[in-house]
Amino acid sequence: MGELRESILKQQLQREIDLARKCESEGKQKEASTHYSKAASLYRLLGYKETATQYENLGETIKKPVMEDDKSIAGAIDSLIVTQKPDTKWEDIGNLEEAKTTLKEAIILPFIKKKPDFVRSTKTILLYGPPGTGKTLLAKASSHTLNASFFEAQASTLLSKYYGESNKILSALFLKAREVQPSLVFMDEIDSIVLSRGGDIHEATRRVVGQLLSELEGFSTKKEDKVIFIGATNRPWDLDDALLSRFERKIYVPLPDSAARKTIFQIHTKGVSLEGITHDSLASITNNFSGRDISNICREAVASMIREQNPSLQDLTSEQVDGYSLKYRPLTKKDFDISLRKIKPVSDEADLRRFDKWREEFGG
Repeated sequence: MGELRESILKQQLQREIDLARKCESEGKQKEASTHYSKAASLYRLLGYKETATQYENLGETIKKPVMEDDKSIAGAIDSLIVTQKPDTKWEDIGNLEEAKTTLKEAIILPFIKKKPDFVRSTKTILLYGPPGTGKTLLAKASSHTLNASFFEAQASTLLSKYYGESNKILSALFLKAREVQPSLVFMDEIDSIVLSRGGDIHEATRRVVGQLLSELEGFSTKKEDKVIFIGATNRPWDLDDALLSRFERKIYVPLPDSAARKTIFQIHTKGVSLEGITHDSLASITNNFSGRDISNICREAVASMIREQNPSLQDLTSEQVDGYSLKYRPLTKKDFDISLRKIKPVSDEADLRRFDKWREEFGG
């Protein structure tokens, strides 16, 4: 297909989609259906077969009156919107400087209007790495930076809670994200929904995979759209190859090194005095621990100290709680020793070698 013809078709496509949305907002369902069907035909001419099918289905669905299950879907989408702007800032995340820099560049570029045509914006990002390394925090800090609507969709929940309706939920989710843009859609545990299709998976799950691929395929049709999709996984090697190809940027979020662990300990013991132990020594004995592991270590150490200083705490009545003054002291090596007996690192050396191998092959 020639570049001129492709450009004309894309202009016609965007016009049909804009007209469809306008008619839909005005309650003109029949006219909206016609425009969505025309958009589907244009998608097919451009070679986007899966997206064409999606818009054909949308054209058929929109003819129907709003039913109770449609309201349920709308309610499900509303439940995924984090109505309060995430308050996570970049400085709240211990180190991960390379991941933060790459992500900042990726999310800020689409919002810069004055840039040359050859500068393409990244709209689909995959965060991968061991559990508890800060992938969700990075997504929330991104939303905070952009002052964007933040959709937090856990893939496993979509498959379980809305089983059988998951593909409809996904379609509605992306439509809503475009309506309230600028927006950021964060899908955690994406490996649970988009496993390699070579395996034996249920047909309903296969349809969800196809729906997500269609949605991501359509991300590049309108440059002005300010919608970013971030997926996160602890098991990138399990992802469908077609999905991997749709992520324009892959960012590895590693376990913290010694300097990063020190910073994370400082963040989670802020306001607490240490006695007989330092942040440096804590960092040195927590190799292969994730940021989440360190957070749990600090929480358990504080709990151990509070338990020792307030042995009758659990026996207080509701009347006594109001006037009770909590006793506390500096955290000691003993508190952390107790904590480290309970909290163990989630990842081992074999896991880390597998991440290194995958990174060499796929980048990030």
